[in-house]
Amino acid sequence: MKKSIITSMLMLGAMSGWAQGIQTSANDSICVFDGTVTGVPDGTVVYLALPIHENPGAYKPDTITTVTGGKFHFEKAIPAGDDCLVRVSKYGSMLNVKLNPGMKTVITGNGMNADEWMAENDHPDQKEGNIYKKYKKEKLADYLALHAQINAADAKMYEAQYDAKDEKAAKAASDEANRIAKQLRPLRLKYFNVMSEFLKNRNFSPSYEQELAMITQDAYYSDDEEKMNICRELFAKVPKDYNSQSIYFVKKYLYPAFKPLKAGDQVKDFTLNDHDGKPHSIMEYAGKGKYLLLETARKACTGEILDRPKEFLKEIHKKYADKFDIVTLAISPKEMFDDKEFPREEWVELSLNETSPFEEIQGTYFPREERFIFISPEGKILAKCRPEKLNEELKKNFPFVE
Repeated sequence: MKKSIITSMLMLGAMSGWAQGIQTSANDSICVFDGTVTGVPDGTVVYLALPIHENPGAYKPDTITTVTGGKFHFEKAIPAGDDCLVRVSKYGSMLNVKLNPGMKTVITGNGMNADEWMAENDHPDQKEGNIYKKYKKEKLADYLALHAQINAADAKMYEAQYDAKDEKAAKAASDEANRIAKQLRPLRLKYFNVMSEFLKNRNFSPSYEQELAMITQDAYYSDDEEKMNICRELFAKVPKDYNSQSIYFVKKYLYPAFKPLKAGDQVKDFTLNDHDGKPHSIMEYAGKGKYLLLETARKACTGEILDRPKEFLKEIHKKYADKFDIVTLAISPKEMFDDKEFPREEWVELSLNETSPFEEIQGTYFPREERFIFISPEGKILAKCRPEKLNEELKKNFPFVE
């Protein structure tokens, strides 16, 4: 997986207001930002973004400046209780800054990867975050270097997909990010061990919350109970009445509400609507004497769109239509179904969105990184896999596939 789901979620949330333009906020004490950076070309655009309160986790660009002679400057009235993001270029990485009204922040950094820059001010949460950042630079330099390369490839992917409308270039950038991510995977255990040990000696803070979310997700997707128990011990520091988007996912991973189906289990029924709003039970397709390939697809996620082997699916569906069916569960808002950018599939497509039992289906069928499930003619689960393993697993589990 290129990025963690939580990282991707926060990044997409932060991007969600980007196309809506620049607005000014209510007058308050002016915050000053002075940046000095190296390795950033003159003319590079730098954005200052503020939270969208009605959409937790999302940010909207508010002020724009450019780098000149290795420096940039912002002055902005920021309400009490708000943080902000500093972002390099339209699709670049982001630096989160904790601050109070009237506070001056000094930003320093090298290169285009803003999440490795340092922001220094007198806010206690910012000071705590800098302790985390310095520790990671000391202990996890190899991990951070690869992560910066993934950020750069992702920026190229978004630029090609949304600005240049060049799908070939976007796919090449996505493939490059995936290639680098494979190098990152062996370092996940190192990251977990380093940061879980570090958290044992820190008090709860926004930085603690963020790191706990990261390592908990790693433990969950690794299916490692020893790691999960370490995370449960660390979770004990979270105040009982504290709630946030990250903590929601931490709880979901540590204390899942649904038992995942595994190979050999019988399909569990659920009902979803099709494009026309007509409900369908999964039992209309599973256990009916034909093999079934069940797929989940995030149709609004650029990375998943590019990773999805859609042409291959079309090819095998056409070749073996008499032997197996495909059912795609589209994780998209309902209004996207008929958009020309998201055309209907040539096979059955059902809506897995906010109006459906999303949590139950995801937790039961697709709790981790798998996007495809192979189901026998009798309705038993044969295997699960990610997109890159689809061809291999088809040959293993569907005997008619050559």
